[in-house]
Amino acid sequence: MSELAQALDQLRESRSYSELAKAARPDTLPSSTLNNLLSGATLPTQETLERYLRACGVVRDQRAAWHAARQRVASSAPQGLPDAVRVNRADQRRLGVHAAIRVDDAVGDLPAYVARDVDLSPDGVRALVSKAAARGGMVLLVGGSSVGKTRCAIEALQAVVPQWWLWHPADAAQIRQAATAPPGRLVVWLDELQRYLGGSTGLQAATVRTLLHARTVMIATLWPERYTTYTAFPASHRSDPYATERELLDLADVVHLPASFGVAEQARAQAAADAGDRRIAVALQSADYGLTQTIAAAPQLVDRWSAADPYAAAVLNAAIDATRLGVISPISEGLLRAAAPGYCDPRQRAAAPAGWFETALAYATTTLSGAAAALAPVSDQTTMGHISGYLVADYLQQHAEQQRRLLQVPATCWQAMIDHLTDSSDQSRTAYSAQTRLLDQYAELLYRQAINNSNSQAISLLSTLLISQGRKQEAVAIWRDRAEAGDRSAVAALADMQGEQDRTAATVTMWRRQAEAGDRSAAVRLTGLLIGQGQAEEAQALWHHTSGADVARTFTTDVAQALTSAMQLKDPYLRHHSERMSRLVAMIVQQLRMTPDDVEAARLAALLHDIGKLALPSAVYLKAGALTEEEFTIIKMHVTHGASIVRRLSRLFEGTCHPTVDHPHIARAIEGILHHHERFDGRGYPLGLAGEEIPQIARAITVADAFDSMTTDRTYRSPRSIHEAVVELRKGAGSSFDPQIVEAFVSTLQSRIKK
Repeated sequence: MSELAQALDQLRESRSYSELAKAARPDTLPSSTLNNLLSGATLPTQETLERYLRACGVVRDQRAAWHAARQRVASSAPQGLPDAVRVNRADQRRLGVHAAIRVDDAVGDLPAYVARDVDLSPDGVRALVSKAAARGGMVLLVGGSSVGKTRCAIEALQAVVPQWWLWHPADAAQIRQAATAPPGRLVVWLDELQRYLGGSTGLQAATVRTLLHARTVMIATLWPERYTTYTAFPASHRSDPYATERELLDLADVVHLPASFGVAEQARAQAAADAGDRRIAVALQSADYGLTQTIAAAPQLVDRWSAADPYAAAVLNAAIDATRLGVISPISEGLLRAAAPGYCDPRQRAAAPAGWFETALAYATTTLSGAAAALAPVSDQTTMGHISGYLVADYLQQHAEQQRRLLQVPATCWQAMIDHLTDSSDQSRTAYSAQTRLLDQYAELLYRQAINNSNSQAISLLSTLLISQGRKQEAVAIWRDRAEAGDRSAVAALADMQGEQDRTAATVTMWRRQAEAGDRSAAVRLTGLLIGQGQAEEAQALWHHTSGADVARTFTTDVAQALTSAMQLKDPYLRHHSERMSRLVAMIVQQLRMTPDDVEAARLAALLHDIGKLALPSAVYLKAGALTEEEFTIIKMHVTHGASIVRRLSRLFEGTCHPTVDHPHIARAIEGILHHHERFDGRGYPLGLAGEEIPQIARAITVADAFDSMTTDRTYRSPRSIHEAVVELRKGAGSSFDPQIVEAFVSTLQSRIKK
């Protein structure tokens, strides 16, 4: 393109723009057109080139060569990017624009584009694309499924840079390769940006900067919940799993696209309908869905799901659940067939007709209004005419996830994923989902399958799971196998485990001697330490041998003493923090006038809320710098490890406590431990509960935990004042914290300060 522009510039010799314009008469040749032509900003149309050649005095017989040169430039993709196409020739459907509903008398594959307010505003999409074209830039459109992000982006490109090359890379590796020698006038198309992010192989900010320095335009789309997850700042410097993604997103100009149309947008849509666009006319009649969602068949998708018979509903819900649990690859027929029975009741299973699955699958895969199917059949990248699996329609998945997110997943679905998943990342993600639901039996099997498929993260997660279950020797065996295979991280993990055992060896020896001498307190402390280190069998043998008939201590006192002693050896800060937490949470729950049992449960949950960190590798838990995404995933598992450890220890002690000792609060304490990292707005973990779905004890722990973290002196920062901490708690009320609990805590805190 630049070579053609230089040749055309030389052709005009000394002629000025005004002289060329006069020579082109009676046709027009504006200065802006000449500037774009001679600078290489746009590829001239055949008509513009013809006028320019005539103005330069090129005789008719010689013009054909110039037109042939223009055609070569128009048809030749940049070197190394054979799939690139001109923006104005790009197929919008292939770029991710949803198919439109079928309507009688509708013209074309897609309806007329209704300009959004964000298209036309001074800092809107088209203005940002223009700025990016001038100096390089990244534009990110954030919005839910079927709100029109992709169409908005491609329409902006076609309006601003129609002659540029548009390239849709398959993965981050291709982008890194292109960045080594980026061509000019290139648009990199990143619809569903999350597919290019994550882990050490994901797209990095450095690669994006290289492309932007070459004046590349990058345009991307992202769902709001993913954008919020990536850009939220961590609670502490040690837990920052999305630092890489946030650094990359900081380079983008972000435009949020609303799901519903504003007044001016509705007027433009009505004008398009009045001009004869039948699809828009039909969509404007929908009162329950936005215009773009209606055009993409969102109402029909939801209705198809809601109106399904028991067998089609079973197939659809199995696919929806598998997706929400972490399956990204196409879902196989075998998995759907095996999972579906658990979604039917006994009578429905007994009455299932012959061919029930085939009929259900046909129902789920029927294309609705010519636009979309609830389940879309897909093939792999190399096979023609063969269905490798099915994907749930984006809008239906978003809608149904909200409806099903608190429902229990049937055992048949878990077993079907164990039996049919083949992708190691799918296996690791679904194992993690099982573990967050305390379904360790499924988690272990899925982790082991992922390990067999060379998933390194699954090794770390399974190891900590086994340790939390008191199966340290099995964890050691897994790491030893990896170390013998040459895995350096496994060698480091084994050294870390041995180092931790060496550090506590003297204490173990001393407490064992005291326990054998009849010191019940030493026996309790040693039991907790052994369980925390994953030595459950030894702990159980010790406890039953030394517990005796002493019933002076209550169940919760035994549990608390056992595990806080173990925390002291793991990390002295952890024990002191937990003891402060017990006092702070007690203040809150008493202000809330909870029952005595709930107060006791809250005290115990607060004291042991971080006990699951005993199962974490010290190299990760005590790491001084920022955590990687993989390391943060391990850290997040401390809530499920903690719930498992307390539940296991309670069963161990239960058999030796006095028969009259009642502890109905232990289950509520375990709930508090499991959910103390949920957020009031639903963006926490492990299950993403929101509002009053989160147990009240867990909500109280969340507030106290944040306060103690802010007001405690740490090696990496100075403590905040109580006033500063209160300001931050109130800022987070309604998002991170329950507003009622924040005010209860602040009220109690202020009354105590006055005293």
